[in-house]
Amino acid sequence: MPPDKYRVLLVDDYVPVRITLRSMLTGYPDLQIVGEACDGKQAIEQVAACQPDIILMDYHMPVMNGIEAARLIKKSWETTVIIGLCTVPDTFVTDGFLNAGALAVVHKERIEHLHSAIQRVFPQRASSDCLIAQH
Repeated sequence: MPPDKYRVLLVDDYVPVRITLRSMLTGYPDLQIVGEACDGKQAIEQVAACQPDIILMDYHMPVMNGIEAARLIKKSWETTVIIGLCTVPDTFVTDGFLNAGALAVVHKERIEHLHSAIQRVFPQRASSDCLIAQH
């Protein structure tokens, strides 16, 4: 049985993006933001501390990029769902995230479809009235 709320970790080096994500996702009753990180190394530390169900992770970050972090996170926390975030459609980044264990990649210009992407990776929680983004 799925939890009442999925625990979400936000990972992006750009504070305004994290603020936007937090603001956008806070209104959904099925999500709870449990932490934030500004780079891949900090993301790994936050996963250990916060035990999120979902990680929303940018690719371009200092110290360690999102693909490297995703690969390391999936080695220790196999059931944690990772959704990659990137600024432009880029097959290198998309393929890199998917090969590292992410279940989806959302381009930031389509960030309004992020909740739909989350519902697609957890279909048992998707409601019949949700809008699923068309790609």
